[in-house]
Amino acid sequence: MKAKVAIVSLRCNPAFIQHLIAYAKAVTELGHEVVLLLDPAYQHFTELREVAPILEPGANLCADSWTHAVFLNVALENRELADALRHQNTKILYVYHEPWQMSVSYLFGEGIKSTLKAILAHRTTIPMLRIANMVILESQFGLEAYQGSDARFNGACTSFPQIYDDEAPNDLPSLLAPKRYFAFIGALCHSHGFDQFVTFMQNSLEQGKNVTFLIASRNPFPAHILRSARLRPNLGNIEIRCGQPLTNDEMNRCYAESFCVWNIYRRSTQSGVLPKAFMFGTPVIASKLGSFPEYIEEGVNGRFATAEDHQGIQKALEEIRRNIGTYAANCRRTFVDTFFYRSRLTDLERLL
Repeated sequence: MKAKVAIVSLRCNPAFIQHLIAYAKAVTELGHEVVLLLDPAYQHFTELREVAPILEPGANLCADSWTHAVFLNVALENRELADALRHQNTKILYVYHEPWQMSVSYLFGEGIKSTLKAILAHRTTIPMLRIANMVILESQFGLEAYQGSDARFNGACTSFPQIYDDEAPNDLPSLLAPKRYFAFIGALCHSHGFDQFVTFMQNSLEQGKNVTFLIASRNPFPAHILRSARLRPNLGNIEIRCGQPLTNDEMNRCYAESFCVWNIYRRSTQSGVLPKAFMFGTPVIASKLGSFPEYIEEGVNGRFATAEDHQGIQKALEEIRRNIGTYAANCRRTFVDTFFYRSRLTDLERLL
């Protein structure tokens, strides 16, 4: 039976553009009809119009009859729309990125502002959990965390990984040619260990290690770090691409030009940085927490480390750089088998 599927994102977040494209292509290749229901702020991203018709929220929205609606991220408007669609017998699939894991350590680690933001996001999410026909967690770790916390709101849950289209060249020489950076990509925040990355970078440069660093984020780069006496003599070894949202092409270049990416996080359910790095044949160095152990094989497509072990990180980087051809091939294999949407068509059909 042919389904009519709405892929929904009512709060614009450029990080979700790739998921919107992957879901739209996957649904289309399964032979179903698909439409993107989006926050108007997405209108500038013309690549979305190439994969599916786009609708914006409006008064006559429910005049369309959809068999399924897949909500991809948190938004205050989700509940009203999901309620209306359920009355039309539309099945609601809710992708839940960060199941509730609040603790005292979170408060002390992330601070009051981030804690309040997390609490608000969770309170916004609870009605969607109750409404959904199926709650989708993006890793086995996320599923287990959900079952230990929020499953009381809805026991219908399953794991289904983040999916992406494949935007990288397939031949190994093209993947290897641009690689020169050890990169930090994403939010410059405490939970991602940005301060620890900076400390490692300072120590590495002071010791004259042969490493060039890249920092790419939509967040402004803290000016006081550049003024640091420890970094000033070595600014030529640091590439900074921060302070404004990067286009998808710009982000892709960051992954493509890196020989390793930092995933030594303090806290993570699953990381969107990891699949994108693997897409471009770039291994990661990561903490042994969250879903990282599900996707990283030590010495195969990445390495595990603690942020305090600077010597261990340095040795891991040297080993990765010596064997980057093997690592790149293994990373590509992990991406294609796990995160490429075509590898998940059977699972998605089962969900629908």
